[in-house]
Amino acid sequence: MKNFTVPDICDEFEDVQIGDLFLSSFGRVNKFCGQIHTAKCEHSNSVVKEMVQNDGKGKVLCIEHFGSELCSMVGDQIAQKAFDNNWSGIITNGYIRDIEVIQNIDIGVYAINSYPKKTDKSKGTGEKNVQIKIGNVSIESGYWIYVDTNGWVVANKELKF
Repeated sequence: MKNFTVPDICDEFEDVQIGDLFLSSFGRVNKFCGQIHTAKCEHSNSVVKEMVQNDGKGKVLCIEHFGSELCSMVGDQIAQKAFDNNWSGIITNGYIRDIEVIQNIDIGVYAINSYPKKTDKSKGTGEKNVQIKIGNVSIESGYWIYVDTNGWVVANKELKF
């Protein structure tokens, strides 16, 4: 794990995008970073399930939920599979569920809050590795994200400390 704090990054690097959407930590790990892979989902998290099947070493999955219906983008099965496949973390502008299980998985998971309803798989699958927006931050696959309990920032390349 790289030694960083988000405030120090903000002080040292002027060209990072600072997240203005305030997210809560739900996984056992509350500080992580990595190369971003994106998912854009309306009412189904099918692409999220598909993406965490892949090797995630050094990667963070960023999910934009843009649907009008409240539903959970990440549950305990997705978080566990992401951990099993070495993902550094998951961040979403949406909701998660099964937080009593996720809090015991050694992975970073940040979301707005919990919501118990699962997604509706009949309403499309979503898109992967497309440009997304979380709060005021435009994010593309290949960018880097740095997250801790102070907040989160996105850079268009890996930051050198």
